Formats: sequence, C-alpha cells, structure tokens
Amino acid sequence: MDRDEREKAIIEAALTVFGRTGFTDARMAEIAREAGMSYGLLYHYFNNKETLFEVIVEEWWRGFHGTLEDLKASAEPTETKLARIIGYVLSIYVQKPSLTSIYVKEISRGFAYHAHSRGREKFNRLFELCTDLMDEGQERGALRADIQSKYLSYIFLGAIDAFLSVMILGGETLNPTREKKIIEAIMKVFLEGAVAQ
Repeated sequence: MDRDEREKAIIEAALTVFGRTGFTDARMAEIAREAGMSYGLLYHYFNNKETLFEVIVEEWWRGFHGTLEDLKASAEPTETKLARIIGYVLSIYVQKPSLTSIYVKEISRGFAYHAHSRGREKFNRLFELCTDLMDEGQERGALRADIQSKYLSYIFLGAIDAFLSVMILGGETLNPTREKKIIEAIMKVFLEGAVAQ
C-alpha cells in the first residue's frame, strides 16, 4: 500500500469513527484500529484528530461549493438547478452516510465549528452561492421577487438541512423512490408554498 492509499484508508476510517462516535469522543487509537494499522503509523500521516477532521470537512465543502459553482455557470432552468442541489446532497447521504452524519452533527449543528472563522467562511460561501442562484431565478422570472433572495436561500437550504437531520438522527435509509419524493416535496413547497390549492 503506497502513501496515497494509506492516507485514503485513514480518512475513510476517520469518517466511520467520527460518524459513529462524534468528533469529541473519537480517539486516534480507534481510527488506527478501524484503518487496520498501528497507532504509531497513523501519527506518521496525521498529527491529530483535528487535522483529520479538517480534511473530512473540506471534502464536504469542496463538493457542496463545487456543485453550486457548476450550477451557477450552467444555463439550465432555475427549477432544474434547485432540484439538482437537493439531489446532490441526497446522493452524498447514500454514498457517504458518515460524511453526511458529520455534517449534520458536527458542522450544521456544531456550535464550536461555527465559532471558528473558517467554519463561518464556508457557511457564508454556501449561502452566497445559493443566493446567486436565487437572484438569477428572480431575474428570469422563475422565482417571486417580493422576497429577498437571501431569505429564499435560507428557506431552501433550511429545508434540505431539516430533511438530512431527520434522516441521520433517525438512521433512515434512502432508496431511489424516496429520494424522488423528497426532491419533489421540497421543490413543490418551495416553489408553490404549503397552502392547499
């Protein structure tokens, strides 16, 4: 196993351990066991669990920000872009549930993370990118213009976050049919409201 493969194995092990125990209760010895390597070898690659956590969190933000940046550059309709954001987040829930668990428990709900300037910058960037998409939707006439675009972002991202939280904290599984229903529900309520028609 070369260096890159070992680093990946350690990161995957840390994802599993952080997802299972949370950051505070995670121990480097447990991550080493999960990775199938010695405690000393683990420290050869990562100095502490904080460094590992930063690497994992950066993966979350890189994917989320990158998705929104790609959609911002796309010519697709606003509705398609918004549905794709929900689809992206749900796909991470399916592919990497531990990463989603870390996001919900440690980042989105973790006050210590928000207190750090890097954490605030990452959240601010997420809301900026989403607000840009809402601005574009208003300019195209796809979204109502009587609500500030930043408030539309809060409502939209808040709905996604709420679904993720309930699924993670409830240990729920997600199949393609349920994923489709969640996307449709968020989109319908976001675009049309919850008032009976």
